[in-house]
Amino acid sequence: MLSAAQAPRAADQRGMMLIESLVAIMIIVLGILGIAGLTARSVTYAGQANYRTEAGMYAAQMVQLISLKVDRSSPEALAASLQDMQHQPSGSVEQCIFSGSEAGNTELLNLLSAARGGPQYVNGLPGAVPSGQQILVNTAGGLNQVSVTLCWKAPHDPALRNYQIQAYVH
Repeated sequence: MLSAAQAPRAADQRGMMLIESLVAIMIIVLGILGIAGLTARSVTYAGQANYRTEAGMYAAQMVQLISLKVDRSSPEALAASLQDMQHQPSGSVEQCIFSGSEAGNTELLNLLSAARGGPQYVNGLPGAVPSGQQILVNTAGGLNQVSVTLCWKAPHDPALRNYQIQAYVH
């Protein structure tokens, strides 16, 4: 048995329930803030994935159009028609700044315009500019390699993003 001096007194326990409640509320609030932060980050990543998917679709359409429109009557005609599809062959992928002559195919130019959200197109890659698009063709040794690079910069994105696809046309 506890003596009267050892027994807890009601005066010593005063305010403990209030402190326990405040600590519990703080833990719950920190958990909710953590979940909110993770939700915001997941929305950002989902947006980036959406833009990358759109860029992939535009690039695949360009490769398909090139494959359909080339002249396959001879290897020389194929190489020449592929060269006509080349768009802004000079520049740097790392900086997403390309220059040079435009592609000779109007349908391909329309697809490039759609990828950056031209005047007659509602959507497109955000922050995409004409100098951030390239179609590079390599016909050396009958390789017939086509590389399409699309660059964009989404709102609140710290860096330029790019998507590149390579295909072989035979």
